[in-house]
Amino acid sequence: STYKDIEDRHRKKNIEFETTNLAVSDLDNYHNALDKAVQSFHTLKIREINKIIGELWQLIYKGGDIDRIEIEAGADEANAGAKLSTRSYNYRVVMRKGDAPLDMRGRCSAGQKVLASVVIRLALAETFCLNCGILTLDEPTTNLDEANKAGLAHALARIILGRQAQQNFQLICITHDEEFVKMMNEELSSSADFNLPEYYFRVVRQEQGNSGKYFSQIERVKWDDM
Repeated sequence: STYKDIEDRHRKKNIEFETTNLAVSDLDNYHNALDKAVQSFHTLKIREINKIIGELWQLIYKGGDIDRIEIEAGADEANAGAKLSTRSYNYRVVMRKGDAPLDMRGRCSAGQKVLASVVIRLALAETFCLNCGILTLDEPTTNLDEANKAGLAHALARIILGRQAQQNFQLICITHDEEFVKMMNEELSSSADFNLPEYYFRVVRQEQGNSGKYFSQIERVKWDDM
């Protein structure tokens, strides 16, 4: 009949209901714990990145108008209460003189913008890419004056010297600025603990006869021939 073994069936359904509630509660606790862990990790990494950015900026930048730059991150207001998987952050680069922060966007020169971009990328690589040894910079001296180019060469030389024991590390710098190449040569040559590579490579674009067709010629140049 309809009510046959009703007490036993009720007991089983009640156990199933309570077990489901416990599972849901546990999953909610795990989600909250993971959410807090992700936020804590995010805060920690932003702090690490800003520490490296600050060190590199003070090492490279030779102007007196900006003491340091840093990345500020805030949760997107539209998604402030969103789930962990859909949450997003708004990142902005600020410059500081003393304790006064100011957004860099629209307020810095072209050279400062290029330098900030290089410094932030170097900091991100130092923070997240220790097991990925290839670091590539494409025209890093664009719009930089001589003092800041020298500062960048010094910072890159320090990174190279610090990573020379890392077997998979390789720095590739693509530039039209031969003066910067000379600066890098001087910085690295001044260290007694570093074996300077014998060559660098020059890529030249040449026309094949008068055909209007061009090809790239790669030359291996000794450092001593600069």
